[in-house]
Amino acid sequence: MMTEPVDLFVGQTIALLPILSDPDPDPDRRYQLQLLFPRAVGQAVTPPRRSPRPRVYSVIWDGRGEGVLTAGGKDIDVTLLPLDVDTPPEATAFLVVALSGRALRVKGIAEGRSAR
Repeated sequence: MMTEPVDLFVGQTIALLPILSDPDPDPDRRYQLQLLFPRAVGQAVTPPRRSPRPRVYSVIWDGRGEGVLTAGGKDIDVTLLPLDVDTPPEATAFLVVALSGRALRVKGIAEGRSAR
């Protein structure tokens, strides 16, 4: 996916979209994908029974629109997108809470469920 550079700042809401290839053989990475990007892996998102708790994740980005999200000790290649009307529905929204060079800390809610 060809992306344009995203201007990032603390307090901005962005969308992250995983870069998927063939089914991932790593069950832990698959689990993180199911939790953070349920729409991208074909899962339905149901309303939570209780108020979900946001978590903070690390992203190292390349300055051009792609990066690596670290969740649960696993690295997930992602595309960083502005959150607007053109954002694909499979993307998940995150809030930028810290920015230092190309290292980001983002806060988001794991909307997916997994039978783990």
